[in-house]
Amino acid sequence: MGGAIALAYAAAGASVIAADVNDDGLAETRALYPDGAGTLVTRNCDVRNEQAVADLVGQAADKTGAIDILVNNAAMLGEWVPIAEQTSENLDRVFGVNVKGAIFGMKHALQYMIPRKSGVIVNIASVQGFRVAYAGAAFYAASKAALVSLTKSAAIENGQYGIRVVGLAPGPIDTPMLRSSAGEGWPPPIINDVPLAKIGQVEDIARTVLWLSSNDAAYISGATLPVDGGWLAV
Repeated sequence: MGGAIALAYAAAGASVIAADVNDDGLAETRALYPDGAGTLVTRNCDVRNEQAVADLVGQAADKTGAIDILVNNAAMLGEWVPIAEQTSENLDRVFGVNVKGAIFGMKHALQYMIPRKSGVIVNIASVQGFRVAYAGAAFYAASKAALVSLTKSAAIENGQYGIRVVGLAPGPIDTPMLRSSAGEGWPPPIINDVPLAKIGQVEDIARTVLWLSSNDAAYISGATLPVDGGWLAV
């Protein structure tokens, strides 16, 4: 999903810095880079490490001259087991990536956005931040609910600087994460709960992220938009 978002921005002419801990994923994104698009640079970064995030944001600002848009997309499922069987290590991993990583990204990007009184932050949450779909998903769902709340808080704090903070809550999207949790069957059973009766594609998310960060959405801030084929309406 992150690769699709990065490529969509590049195709729109933006200067993009894409970061991941997965070098293979970064290489795949570079290989799909469209001719004639904006610039795309990839960097390895563990978002659980605040200094690594600060360095990444600083490199992006040095390269492009400003931080206009930040997309917090890094996420992990963790181990899906009942709360009674969960471990503190799994809690630290899931919240480290899904929550602390987003906080670090916002904190350091805002250092560049506030003086310019301009910028957009898009936090990729999940429909599970609103409604838990699976037993064992407590940590993942709680981390995404935290991101929905953080989006509201950041929007309230930074609206005075002309900075918008918005969220996007994907439903079932065809990603390695969904396929890893779906087991051997495809499409997964959750498709039966989607009114549009199909699994979404990463391009559905990428297009919506671009719209949310554009001037066409200039009066949207603090909200998290579901992109879920109607799943939350059921």
